[in-house]
Parts: sequence; C-alpha cells; structure tokens
Amino acid sequence: MSDTDKGIKLLGEVVVPGASQFIDGNIRSGTLHLVGAVAAVAMLGGPGGFLLAALLRGNSFTSSTVHKPLHKALFEGEGDKADSTSSSKYATA
Repeated sequence: MSDTDKGIKLLGEVVVPGASQFIDGNIRSGTLHLVGAVAAVAMLGGPGGFLLAALLRGNSFTSSTVHKPLHKALFEGEGDKADSTSSSKYATA
C-alpha cells in the first residue's frame, strides 16, 4: 500500500468515520465504525464523545492499513514475541 493510499484513507477518516473500511470494501465494518462514532458524539457529547469518536476513527484506519486493531497496533511491539518465548523457557525449566 502506497503512502498516497494511506493519506487518502486518513483524509477520508477525518471526513467520515469508517471511510478506510468503506474504501477497502468492508461495508459492515465501516458502518459499525460510522454508527459507533456518531452514537458516541450524540450520547456522550463534549470531549468524551469526541475522544471516543477519534479512537473509533483510529481503529478503522489502523485495521485497514496495518490489519490490526488500534490497541494491538499501539501496544504490541516486535519484541513481544521474543519475550513470550523466553518466558516460556523459564516456565518449563
């Protein structure tokens, strides 16, 4: 995926929550992200609603570009696999 494609998806997310999923053809996922973001702003309003809507937009974008949900893209690093194998060595020893 080129940087231009990622830029278009990011710009789409600014305009319409779930746009990255719609561009990829994932209508169901895009609709869920769109409805979730609209509901968050409508029900919570203020900073909480906008924060949750921003997190949903980020989740839509990362799942489209990195193929991981937002929390896994942020908190799982490349070194996690090595840590899990080294901890399993200690557990069996």
